[in-house]
Amino acid sequence: MDPCGDWIHVIQVESTGSGADLRDTADQVSRENVELVRRLYAELASEGSPREFERRFTDETLSAFLDPGIEWIPVAESPLAVDSYRGFDGVRRFWGEFLSAWDRYSVETLELHDAGDQVVVVVHIVGWTHGLEVDETRSSLLTVRDGRIVRVQAFADPEGAREAAGLPP
Repeated sequence: MDPCGDWIHVIQVESTGSGADLRDTADQVSRENVELVRRLYAELASEGSPREFERRFTDETLSAFLDPGIEWIPVAESPLAVDSYRGFDGVRRFWGEFLSAWDRYSVETLELHDAGDQVVVVVHIVGWTHGLEVDETRSSLLTVRDGRIVRVQAFADPEGAREAAGLPP
């Protein structure tokens, strides 16, 4: 069964039958997906220690953005590279490990691109650790289902997520 089968069924029930209605509903869902990702990255951009992050990102807070079965896949070449982090506890573990590597960091969302049930996000990360500055632009591909993010795949290349989504450069 198509993973979006329920979503398509709801659109068909709400539709008056014209193709324009289906496109308008799909466009609205895509805009909502992009806005969901924008809000998540605004939260993630807040500076703080791993302990503050863990305190701030309760299951209740995370459920506003993420599906409880979320899969978070870090950049393959990252020191945090494991196959993936799963569930809210996995997301907290990933971000706790990420934050513990930095004395200070900032994340700025540069671009968001609609790719249907996926959203491409390009971010600029600046961090300081052990007196060294790291300045990188990276991307992630987020999959949204039923108003919640179910998968995040990170790429070291700013074009990696766009390519994975099949979007033109």
